[in-house]
Amino acid sequence: MADEARSAGGGPGDQIPLIAVGPVAAPHPPRAHYDAPYRLFLGTSLALALFGGFLLAVLLPLAQALAWDWGTRWQALVQAHGQLQLLGFAGLFIAGMALRLMPRFSGRDIAFPRLVPALIPLIGGSVVLRALAQPWAGGFPRDAGLALSAALLLAGAVAFAAVVWGTLLQRESRAEATAWYFCLGALAYVAQAALNAAIVVEMVRRGLELAPLAKDEALIFVQLFGFLLLFLCGVATRAVPSLTGNARPDASSRAAAITLAVGVALYGVAAVWAAYRTPTQATARIEDAALLLVAAAFIAVTWLSGVARPRANRVARASQAPFHFVRAAFAWLVVAAILTAWYAVPALIDGKVIDAFATDAIRHTLTVGVVTMMIVGMGMLVVPEFAGRRIQHPGGELVALAVLAALNVAVVLRIWPAIDGVRWISVTRFWPMAAAGAVAIAAVGAFAFMFLQSYIEQRTPGWGSTDALTSRAAARERGERP
Repeated sequence: MADEARSAGGGPGDQIPLIAVGPVAAPHPPRAHYDAPYRLFLGTSLALALFGGFLLAVLLPLAQALAWDWGTRWQALVQAHGQLQLLGFAGLFIAGMALRLMPRFSGRDIAFPRLVPALIPLIGGSVVLRALAQPWAGGFPRDAGLALSAALLLAGAVAFAAVVWGTLLQRESRAEATAWYFCLGALAYVAQAALNAAIVVEMVRRGLELAPLAKDEALIFVQLFGFLLLFLCGVATRAVPSLTGNARPDASSRAAAITLAVGVALYGVAAVWAAYRTPTQATARIEDAALLLVAAAFIAVTWLSGVARPRANRVARASQAPFHFVRAAFAWLVVAAILTAWYAVPALIDGKVIDAFATDAIRHTLTVGVVTMMIVGMGMLVVPEFAGRRIQHPGGELVALAVLAALNVAVVLRIWPAIDGVRWISVTRFWPMAAAGAVAIAAVGAFAFMFLQSYIEQRTPGWGSTDALTSRAAARERGERP
């Protein structure tokens, strides 16, 4: 860690793994004295992933491949799986890291800090209630559970947006383009919560077992493209250019944020209009054009990050392996952009929406290849427990590379049947999907284990003292376990 410089605006323990190449400017410490409980966000996120979303990613395709008779409960669990992954796993992880990074990016206190502790029970409680009520309950308990779930999510979204906007929408903020990504992403978060509430009200009033498919598809789009990807792109365009030796973009990054947000808004409005009224060629073409805007934004963000045009390698030696996850995530972002354009252009010409197989391929390229890959990679780079782990467990590159390989395999296995589409509609198509879920569980489980192990080890008083570091180094030289 001696060769790692502090990030601008960082404090002790907030390492961006840069190699110092010259005089380092004095950081601008944030005025915040409140530090968001990011460990609770990360821990809850990983628990919901391993025991909820990714577990269902294995069981649901197995149920089809082995002809388990789950009836309509199978589709209800598919919808629960989506919410567990998008809002539970990825959503809570990204929210926790955003709350930690915003004061460091902006130099301002976290606004409304009393709202922060409520976010985990509100959002986490919402997705758990949805996963339990919709597939497993009936009658009044089911309706009450769904209604409470929607209310909790809407309250959590409004509270989170208030914290984000209150922190970043200030003249004194130094968040630059990142504020645009975060504030637009928070707006999308509120929009998806409101749409989810409308869908749940309809389910309860009409006694529907499932969320109407077209409305659920619109909801997932806003959650994934509007909330998750705007926040991820905001962090990436802020942190990654310094690692690739590029100047941090501002005006061009704001333009990319607006392009992505406009694409999401156009698609969302057209999809909701078509779902609640009548689909037409006009709404279909608006959706397709919006997808092309989204694809353009993905390419722009990749270019602005500097991953495709590195001018220098400023990643510290101990952090090279985690940075490969970031490179892989951007590679899959380009793949997602290409797939999106490939499917959207002919659909735009024909006045049709892209089919379910195309949607599935794009969605899982993004959720597994981009979102999960970026969560693991940036987590290893900037989460304090992993910064300390590079001291506590040097030489962990092989484990990181094994996790990287596993996640890439999971992406390929998951999108393969979707890309084959109607050419592969037999039940055998579910086997690679189940295998993808199992491989992803192993990869995310390894990440969770390393986080938990490092947290426990670093609670030991004086673990990072000079004497402790010297003792561990001497033990390694003797070939002993530190």
